[in-house]
Amino acid sequence: MKPAATDLEQLIQSELGPQLRPGALVVAGPAVAIEARASAVMATALRELVAEAQSAGAPLARCSDVAIAWSRDDQGRCVIELEGVGGPLTGHLNGGPVPGPEQCSALPRAGEGMIRFDVSERGVRIVVPARYVAGWSPIDGREIIAPAAAPPDPLIGRRVLVLEDQLIIALDLEALLREQGAAEVHLLGSAAEGLRFVASERPDVAILDVNLGSTTSFPVARQLLRLGVPFIFATGYGNEVEFPPELRAVPLVGKPYCIETMRKALLASCMALA
Repeated sequence: MKPAATDLEQLIQSELGPQLRPGALVVAGPAVAIEARASAVMATALRELVAEAQSAGAPLARCSDVAIAWSRDDQGRCVIELEGVGGPLTGHLNGGPVPGPEQCSALPRAGEGMIRFDVSERGVRIVVPARYVAGWSPIDGREIIAPAAAPPDPLIGRRVLVLEDQLIIALDLEALLREQGAAEVHLLGSAAEGLRFVASERPDVAILDVNLGSTTSFPVARQLLRLGVPFIFATGYGNEVEFPPELRAVPLVGKPYCIETMRKALLASCMALA
């Protein structure tokens, strides 16, 4: 059974509240639930902040105020600002050690996102990626609003068709795609091979080199359009390629291949067919 999410304010109150004098902890922000694994990492980090402040030479309870505010940014992340005013916590946050990346990145990898901890002159900023935010509610707390579902990754677990006539480039791209989680990568070097493949197989996504020797990949592209398979074009010739009207909206990436550029282009192609 999936562990329950944790209310952010309750987490902060339980970890810092007992360490401070009554009324010293000031919190502000909309009700938000944090996924259980992220909550565990955050709780550990808050306890380490408390321990480091206490080891600085004075009880944390002598801090005059600790202000914590959070909000949702335009990427759906929860951004938490923690500022100590007076007492050893301020000195700790501004000049003392804080949990390093090796301590604060225990959250299991899920794609690219992890909780991020940054130190500024005023305190600590904690950024929780949207994937670890279980739900938001308005400030009055009456209704939980589930975050929009993230679109599926266009590579992880996918069957990828690669149409590329340069063998070394094709092999490098295959290795790159497999590193990014592709389940299968089918390398083909000509439009004829591509047409034979899609006549009997249906890839999940495709990457088509525009120029294949004396021909192009346009016949394969048209067949993929008919099948509803998301695909992108790749070229080393900049914007000099003349595309037929029905293919001008297909995303185009340049060579050498960049995994992030390809992922974004494939995602755009997938969303266009959704």
